[in-house]
Amino acid sequence: MLAALALLGSLDGLAIAQTGGRPSGPNTSATAASIAPAAEAGVEPLELTGMLAAQNDARKRMGVPALKWSSELASRADAIAKAAGKGSCSINAAQRVAKAEKASLFWAAGMRRIAGGDVAQDISASYLVSRWREGSVDYDVAKGLCRSTSSSCDGYSRMVAPKARLVGCARNLCSNQAQIWICLYSDQSVR
Repeated sequence: MLAALALLGSLDGLAIAQTGGRPSGPNTSATAASIAPAAEAGVEPLELTGMLAAQNDARKRMGVPALKWSSELASRADAIAKAAGKGSCSINAAQRVAKAEKASLFWAAGMRRIAGGDVAQDISASYLVSRWREGSVDYDVAKGLCRSTSSSCDGYSRMVAPKARLVGCARNLCSNQAQIWICLYSDQSVR
């Protein structure tokens, strides 16, 4: 049993997360429990610690005002994340739901264990935001729009939308250990 746990621990660096169906690099820490939005207005939930700071760092680099946490948007994001995870919790289904709701999406597959079964990847908010920041290469700063239809640019453009003042995010852990992270913004100006 201990040997199996040690082997599982050594595979952590091999985890692959996906956004828009593309592989990504190593991930970092987050809880594997289901995450619910904060009950108190304006307070980022402990389970999403760093999400607001990482997004505000990206906004600071663009010269736009910092976001504040919205429990109302987080509650809506939670409902969207749960809807996106219905059925097989596939990336395609999650993308359809997120696009229809104009939500920023990060999806990560569960990892297959050698002993069988799946385990959730360990993903931090700062890692997730770094993946959305990759969309900046497709972002036209002058127009405030994406040059392409990449999902990472959509996430980036919503995150740095100058009119956005509030953000709320949530994560849904599916039965197959896939994760759906959703963020919603107030007054976003995305194509």
